Amino acid sequence: MSADLAHEEHGENHSAAGGDRGVTPPRNVPHWTGWLLLALGVFTLPWTANLAVYLPDKSEAAHYNASWVGFDLLLCALLIRTGWSLLHRRAYVEVTAAMTAVMLFIDAWFDVLSAPTTKEFIVALGLALCVEVPLGVFCLWVSIRAEYERRRREELMSALVRRLLALNRRTAARRGHRLP
Repeated sequence: MSADLAHEEHGENHSAAGGDRGVTPPRNVPHWTGWLLLALGVFTLPWTANLAVYLPDKSEAAHYNASWVGFDLLLCALLIRTGWSLLHRRAYVEVTAAMTAVMLFIDAWFDVLSAPTTKEFIVALGLALCVEVPLGVFCLWVSIRAEYERRRREELMSALVRRLLALNRRTAARRGHRLP
């Protein structure tokens, strides 16, 4: 029996501040992947600094309209999927809600920074501040609440399984059987 299971079986709790059980990363993801992603993020900083210095301030883009239409279609799909998932109480709605929030923040960022005229800049800034950013914050709130609820249900189910196992062991012991 692993040490984690032994601690769980005996009711030991690895608590974080506030009394909630600490959440460990899934065992099917190797520990080194976190270090790899962290290193890649750090090593990307000089690349980004290089881009900031050497990229031109203005550039024409081929298929500019298609790229924005595709981005907005993806954003629509995520909004619809998140709403549908909430209405149907689907598992892992926190993932689509978080993805939707990120897309909204990216949309606001690029709309504001790519506005070619002062008038379009003001409209983009107004939409960013009144629609996209608040909606993104709302989606993050949904994501956090959904994750909290998923963890709460998971802990309740774990407690129920532990109780059933204990009851099963006691019943087996009374009958003279020994369970692993």
